[in-house]
Amino acid sequence: MFVLANDKVTIAPSDSMDKLVECLKERLKNDVVKVSVGESNLLGLYVAMNSTGAVLPNIATEKEIAAFKALGLNVYHSKEKSNAHGNNIAVNDSGGIINPHINEHERKRMEDVLGVELVPISIADYVTVGSCCLAGNKGFLLHFAASDDELKTVAHALKVNGERGTVNMGTGFVALGVIGNRLGYCAGEATSAHEMGRVETALGYI
Repeated sequence: MFVLANDKVTIAPSDSMDKLVECLKERLKNDVVKVSVGESNLLGLYVAMNSTGAVLPNIATEKEIAAFKALGLNVYHSKEKSNAHGNNIAVNDSGGIINPHINEHERKRMEDVLGVELVPISIADYVTVGSCCLAGNKGFLLHFAASDDELKTVAHALKVNGERGTVNMGTGFVALGVIGNRLGYCAGEATSAHEMGRVETALGYI
């Protein structure tokens, strides 16, 4: 909910403690930049991002928009009322999935800035697919209750293979408990060894 990353940079809340920043640098092996969105630290909730671009919510300020552009990202300041883009979109550098209730015009603008197609889908009866899917460039982890057809659709959309699983001792909202990129990941401290093993397999680390 608080951190997001691509292969080039990790975005952390502006009030992040040094201990967190050092942990993110060590595990994700890239630079950590402190920002806010809508003067909030819920970056993973509000922002959808891959290595090409970022979709920011309607509450983002001009200063915050400039901060994301300074990272070399294409930026779309969305007008969509359902503005928790991190919850509504799961995206990697090859494709993505999106809440089917998002306005089609907005979806097209988001596709333009991210450089990928976003496939409308629900997962396990949830439309907040960004919270149900942790999308990486080598694999993905999906809500444990996702159907076989949903697993296949997401694999086709993201153009990588994936698995179902949980984090933080049983939650299916996997993107709220793990942050990762091609080089590594960090998981919520309640995540069990078994769950971490599933994360590592699903995201292609082993």
